[in-house]
Amino acid sequence: MAQRFEGQFDGHDQTELFFQTWTPENVRGTFILTHGLAEHSECYHPLAKALADDGWLVYAWDMRGHGRSEGKRGYVRSLSQFIDDLEVFHKLVRTKHPQLNTVFFGHSLGGLITTRYLETRRPEYSALCLSSPAAGLSVAVPKLKEKLAHIANRWMPTLTMYNEIKYEDLTRDESMIKSYRADTLRHDKISPGLFLGMVEHFPLLLEQATEIKSPVLMQLSGEDRLVSTQAARELFERFPNKKKELVLYAESYHEVFNDLDRDKAMADLKKFVNPYLGA
Repeated sequence: MAQRFEGQFDGHDQTELFFQTWTPENVRGTFILTHGLAEHSECYHPLAKALADDGWLVYAWDMRGHGRSEGKRGYVRSLSQFIDDLEVFHKLVRTKHPQLNTVFFGHSLGGLITTRYLETRRPEYSALCLSSPAAGLSVAVPKLKEKLAHIANRWMPTLTMYNEIKYEDLTRDESMIKSYRADTLRHDKISPGLFLGMVEHFPLLLEQATEIKSPVLMQLSGEDRLVSTQAARELFERFPNKKKELVLYAESYHEVFNDLDRDKAMADLKKFVNPYLGA
């Protein structure tokens, strides 16, 4: 049975960030997990436990302004702060386990952050897994709203607004929706800097996709009301490694690992990552 551990590390600017691990008896690889907007690492306990049962030492962190990490809920000065924090976290993991293969996993906003980190910093790793990655939004943002975000970011950068994420758009599973409403670590905020950072990085994500040299697994929702499935498909096509797989769960909503097809999504993930486990 995997053992749980909780800790803190200092982000790129000394902000105290929370992380947790699921450690198997026989560690055979490291798996670095980055959650999506408004959620936190504990949301991935079932996924992490299932991977740890196979030998993965899972490291999951709470981004600043999320979960048990410091920071105003939903606020970040720029998306680059998340990327810088992930770099610090990755170095912490590599220092502890330099001999093990590392797989990165990112969901939604976490997928954008993880991919941008790998594109721009080019660290050593074995494979990348993306779950409903934020490569674009499912609905075009009105120009007026984007202009207002620019104004707010200049004059009221710490202002946070409703992020427009409805739990009913995340999953068809009523029990999961009920648990989301009871989860006090979730929030419903987003800052102008975070919103504009996403808009800024969407085209860069596509332009620099050829920097992702590793194998890639992309798991997409067929009914995504938050992020653009088409933009994610375009991103996938630009990845150069021939060892890449795209799996579409036609009826699932945004969170494929928390929807009714979760068992299939988990099996597909394990099938892809487990060949990277060491002896």
